[in-house]
Order: sequence, then C-alpha cells, then structure tokens
Amino acid sequence: MIDAEHLSRIPARDDDGLLHAFIECPKGNTHKIDLDKKLGIFRWAIELPEGLTFPANFGFVPATLAEDGDALDVMVLTGGALPSGTLVSVRPVAILRMEQEEDGKMVRNDRLVGVPPLSQTFGHIERLSDMRETMMWELGVFFRTYNEMIDRKVNLLDPGDEKEASALVDEAIAARGDRNG
Repeated sequence: MIDAEHLSRIPARDDDGLLHAFIECPKGNTHKIDLDKKLGIFRWAIELPEGLTFPANFGFVPATLAEDGDALDVMVLTGGALPSGTLVSVRPVAILRMEQEEDGKMVRNDRLVGVPPLSQTFGHIERLSDMRETMMWELGVFFRTYNEMIDRKVNLLDPGDEKEASALVDEAIAARGDRNG
C-alpha cells in the first residue's frame, strides 16, 4: 500500500542529491493512472484517444509542492516504460512550462523533465541543450492534446533550462517545508 503516510516518508532527494521521481503513468501507456493517496492504490483516470500515448514516464517528486497545489509533476526520460509505483532517481534537465485552465482562469502547471543518470538511452543528457531538438515540442504536443481532450484550455510557454529546473525544484521543496530534501 502506498498511502499518504508512506509517501510522506519519501524525501524529495536521494542520498546522492538526485531527485526522487515516483512514477504513476508508464511511458507508452494509453491510460492516465493516478495514485489515490487516500486508498493507497493506483486508480484508472481516463483512456487516451487511439494513437495517443504518454511520451515519457509521468509522475511526481515526493515532498514537494508546486504552484498548482500538488506535488511537482515530472516526466522521466528512459528508453522504456517504468512500472507504476517505481521510485527512480533523476537529475533535472528542463522544464515544460505551461498554463492550463482551472476554474475559469489560467494557472501555471509546469512539468519538470528528469533523466536517470544510468539510463542507456538518455543518461548523457545533463541540460536542455543536450536534448533532441524536437523533444520538448513533442512533450508539449502530448499535453496540449491531452488537455484539449478533456476540454481544458492550455498554453505552452518557452521551456526552461537545467538551471531553471533546479530552481523550480528548490522552490517546490521549500514550499512543502521539507528542509531535509
């Protein structure tokens, strides 16, 4: 069981200073899956349209609080899918900046992009400029399509680099009050 009590014991960073990323939706998944923190299980949320899949492993950084009031969202770049419930250490390399409509107004809901250093496919990426030229655009297309599917307006903004990603993480850790992160 992975309830709020268990999650509260997972720090934002591992012993080496990398970020913990808790995976909810595996790369390539055709269904949105969320962790139901009250019940301690994964809950099916929605089926994506035919041909649309998660372009990266999607989850959150424990012990953080983002501008939208939830834990900081993270997309983890690996060569394959990571199962729901996997905890993986990543370094922040970029930010997919976006605004989405919530209760009739546009609010920020950025997605951190992280890379596990031991990934054979993406482990060499340390900064935004190391990423394939179209990668951030591809991630943005997914989130634009997903939000349009659920009738939510979204604006994609210019991506943030690795320095801005690190600052975003520090802000989200501080907002949660986790001084040990």
